[in-house]
Amino acid sequence: LWYNQPKFSPCATWNPYATTFANSTTLGPYTHGIFIDTNNTIYAGSWGISTIKVWRYNSSTPIRTITAGLFGPYSLFVTMNGDIYIDNGYRNGRVDKWTPNAINSVETMNISDACFN
Repeated sequence: LWYNQPKFSPCATWNPYATTFANSTTLGPYTHGIFIDTNNTIYAGSWGISTIKVWRYNSSTPIRTITAGLFGPYSLFVTMNGDIYIDNGYRNGRVDKWTPNAINSVETMNISDACFN
């Protein structure tokens, strides 16, 4: 199973001049899931407003917002080809797969509750 596992230098420091591109106004309360792919595309989910947003590297404007059929997503995972797997188990009891440019998800697995940790 592939996943992005970046390697950080032990001397890494925080950029004091970095730009904040998302906050509680952008994502709402209770942001739980975040995934960064090898292109530094950021995927973040908000349990509070049942939304997943996607940003390209160095952009403060989301390129995609997913809300259809979601209720309280806790976690997400993105494959190398851009398929997004979203925990939709809190109320809907499933994991959904969103392909690039899809307008609807495909149910891929039934679960009994939210999956996270």
